[in-house]
Amino acid sequence: MRKFHIKSIVLGIGVGIVLTAFMSIIYLGGNQPTLSKEEVIERAKQYGMVFSEDTILTNSANDTKDKQ
Repeated sequence: MRKFHIKSIVLGIGVGIVLTAFMSIIYLGGNQPTLSKEEVIERAKQYGMVFSEDTILTNSANDTKDKQ
């Protein structure tokens, strides 16, 4: 069986990183998806998210009735 040299392993990893970088540059070149603040809020509402100011605390309302 042939021995592996550390120099060959490091060279292979380096070549792999460089090839991956070039492929990602080509694939993502000029593609900058940007969303406005309103579009982000609209998508968040579609997924069921709400603003913290819009939430109603039902437990605190029940506590005040119990104390009276």
